[in-house]
Amino acid sequence: MSKLLDARTSQNASNGNSISILLPADTPTKIGVVGLNVTGAAGIIRVQLSGIAAIDIPEKQPGGKVVAIGAIRGLLPTDPIVGYTRYEFSQAESGIKVLHLIASDYNVPFPASHELVYSLFLFSSEECTRIGPESFNASAFSD
Repeated sequence: MSKLLDARTSQNASNGNSISILLPADTPTKIGVVGLNVTGAAGIIRVQLSGIAAIDIPEKQPGGKVVAIGAIRGLLPTDPIVGYTRYEFSQAESGIKVLHLIASDYNVPFPASHELVYSLFLFSSEECTRIGPESFNASAFSD
């Protein structure tokens, strides 16, 4: 039977249209971090992750737009990618877009610090605005 080790939430904005933060083009931007205490883990460690973010894509941007939301094991965009969702929008598509991510990290190595750190990143090929909600959830389990 599985044992819940820890569950955490990182939340920048709990409601839609509650923030207005520039998301620069071609720059992975960290929007959430959680640290999970896995002390007492036995056997295989599994982590379940979910995230949501909303952006506003301005009108009249040339060409198509690519937007991604991704979960990373670690703090840097170069750390291992656990999961990501990629969205493509045509030149005609603008306005509010809600991005979702659900991912799992299975058989995670036990960290010497007893803490697993995960980050949620946003990326856009074109400048747009983060408007909320922004929320990142993680739960760690072991055997």
